[in-house]
Amino acid sequence: MAAVTRTEHAGNSYMASWTLTTADHTGGSYEHPGAADRTVQASGTFGGATVAVEGSNNGSTWSPLTDPGGTAITFTAAGIEAIAENPLYVRARLSVTGTGAEIVVNLLNRSPR
Repeated sequence: MAAVTRTEHAGNSYMASWTLTTADHTGGSYEHPGAADRTVQASGTFGGATVAVEGSNNGSTWSPLTDPGGTAITFTAAGIEAIAENPLYVRARLSVTGTGAEIVVNLLNRSPR
């Protein structure tokens, strides 16, 4: 499982980061339930991989998270999306592992003061 790292930023914001690879394709769960805004960005070498962004309220049953238009958030190339839902846990996962993938997924969370 790809480890998640968390860093604090100005403005009561936090960044969760995963590095997903063909061999290590499921990110660890990240918990930040007080976030008012969430934006996810993916970049790196995709090698045919697809990144899915998922949420869970129990840490074991995962569902796709969506953008504000209701479309499931996936990346097959570098991109950035706002997240509509606010589940207890979030993770990034390669739903298609590809070949030689090395993708960094960053999730910015901003909490109200």
